[in-house]
Amino acid sequence: MAEVDPRRDRRVTRRVKMGCKAKIRVPASGETFYGECVDLSVDGLSVRSNFVPRFGERVDVVLMVAGIGTQAARPLVLHAEVRRCNEWVPGYLYDIGLRIVSREP
Repeated sequence: MAEVDPRRDRRVTRRVKMGCKAKIRVPASGETFYGECVDLSVDGLSVRSNFVPRFGERVDVVLMVAGIGTQAARPLVLHAEVRRCNEWVPGYLYDIGLRIVSREP
């Protein structure tokens, strides 16, 4: 995995590495895709999936975050907009950058 060079990174907010399951739903078509949330910040997230979105496409993302001890955590539900999509594994896996538009309480 390529490391991010902090001197060239244009993001202002700090990112937290996640490694949790993600479900991506495209409201416009009703399609659902699955993947892994790589990192999360207050205004965005990165997800790896076999989904190839269009720039600016709106999606709903459900993150299955880990609980604390024996206490299960509620899924984190986000509404987001696609900002980038880069091929990670040729023809199979894509790294999708999303801007968080809103989240469900």
